[in-house]
Amino acid sequence: MDISVKDAKALGSKGERTRRRILDATLRLLAQRPLFEIRVTDVTRAAGVAQPNFYAYFTSLEDAILAAAREVSGDALRVHLEPDWSGEAGLAHARTLVEASIAFWRRNKEILTLVGVLADRSHGPFPAVRADQMRTVFGAFEDKIRRAQALGHVSEAISPRLAGYECVNILGSTGAKYDLLMASGFSHRRLVETTARMLHMIVTGERASTPKNR
Repeated sequence: MDISVKDAKALGSKGERTRRRILDATLRLLAQRPLFEIRVTDVTRAAGVAQPNFYAYFTSLEDAILAAAREVSGDALRVHLEPDWSGEAGLAHARTLVEASIAFWRRNKEILTLVGVLADRSHGPFPAVRADQMRTVFGAFEDKIRRAQALGHVSEAISPRLAGYECVNILGSTGAKYDLLMASGFSHRRLVETTARMLHMIVTGERASTPKNR
């Protein structure tokens, strides 16, 4: 079982630093090679610690990955869902959210991708970890859609919960496939604009006017 940050602090600053080095090394290796090619010895070598030190904090490589995954949260994205999204001003907020989400994915691509793969396989606690990573964003989308329904702007036939889930999926897909989409010839501006407009229509039920040269 992973020793929490709180428990590491109880061991002293040295213990906290050692745990951090192990997690950082794990993430670096995940950026370089597939999970099945990584061993605990690779992690300890990259972290510059003895192998027994690894097991002082984690029971396995998967345990370390789980700990790293639990440190990644999309909570900061929620701030972009707090303003009113109606009209052109709302569409600008949607664009800002998409930009922030792409940046979030690019900072955390390896761990987010791995969590997604393991969650899709219903492996251990990873489905719950994936849900926790974006729970507040999902909730904010759901709340916005419910409010739009109450105003008569979004059909009652739409499930706010399911629509909120799909909004998170749209954001995640753009972030996860960003490099592939760029290589396929789509510009960053086009990716942001298309994703933002889809989210804006789902959340508000509005069709914003199309600006020139975008």
